[in-house]
Amino acid sequence: MTNFPKKCWYVAATCGELGRAPVGRRLLGKDVVLWRGADGRVAAFENRCAHRGFPLDRGRIEGQTLVCGYHGCTYDRDGCCRYTPAQAQAPVDMRVTVYPVREDPPFVWIWLGPPAAAATVEPPATPWIDEPFWTTFGNSWRVRANYMMVHEHLLDFSYAPVVHAGDVPSGLDRMPAFSQVEVTETTVSYLRRIPGMPLTDWQRRATGLDPNLRYDHSESGTFVSPAMHRQYWAVEGPDGRQYVTTRTHAITPETEESSHVFMQSSRNYRLDDSEVTAVLRTFLDRVVARDIEVLEMVGAHSGYDGWRGGVEFQSDAAAARARRIVGVMLAREAGRAPIRPGFAPTQRGYARGARRRGPAPSAS
Repeated sequence: MTNFPKKCWYVAATCGELGRAPVGRRLLGKDVVLWRGADGRVAAFENRCAHRGFPLDRGRIEGQTLVCGYHGCTYDRDGCCRYTPAQAQAPVDMRVTVYPVREDPPFVWIWLGPPAAAATVEPPATPWIDEPFWTTFGNSWRVRANYMMVHEHLLDFSYAPVVHAGDVPSGLDRMPAFSQVEVTETTVSYLRRIPGMPLTDWQRRATGLDPNLRYDHSESGTFVSPAMHRQYWAVEGPDGRQYVTTRTHAITPETEESSHVFMQSSRNYRLDDSEVTAVLRTFLDRVVARDIEVLEMVGAHSGYDGWRGGVEFQSDAAAARARRIVGVMLAREAGRAPIRPGFAPTQRGYARGARRRGPAPSAS
């Protein structure tokens, strides 16, 4: 039983990870090898030689082929074995499983569902990462927690004054309620306004704004798909300009109990200032380390469905709707008649402030 949809593009790696050596990675419970041929194109195979099961990421790349490090079986991009030193001709039917991949910098996307369905779905687009009025840097982590726990953590920022007390505006003891939660059949977006607050230390150093003034802040984001979440933090300057820092999180299940997170942080201010990049990198490394610590505590203590049956707050509105979307995707894959998530432009059903959670989505 798993709670991650298969008919979905997930990030397998960042483009820069794939160079002269193959890269092995477990994705959605499958062992995959990624490699880049001499022509620059990326391929993805099951990480297992068809002869004796040797891991292909321990082999080498030669031109447009991947060579097994055990008996020298040589595979082309289509997964067919074209040569083996053991005999004059490789067996005609000797091949490995090939997975569809798309390279859209900075990400390499992989499809691990039914191959024929890959052409019917597009990976999420991330045009802002390369646009000239944004500057971006990235990092990646492995988290010992289920991927939906990571999503729900990002969709509920109410923990920030507790978990990140030193990194939120001074005097912010409680995050305001959502101003808006909007739902489509496949996405959840939310907005939270935080008016008249001072700058944090990292905001002061990054934006260069006057630390003696108070500013209107906002925190917003979108559950784009089971594979992606985009989060914004904006500060409105005295002239009305929006100083926006956004994080694009590509979240890929490794197993039911662990995840890969590929993060790209972008900003629309002081684009060429390397000191600002250093400030933001240090800040995010610190924040993410604490986030991972919290998520792994829950995962270790309660397992991947540790939040099942917990009490929900108003701040869980976006996360609850994301779970519903994933549940519908899983129901469709299992051939069950789904209920459409519907569209709710504002919070509903949370007037009492808390309610009991329903079951976590699963494939069975």
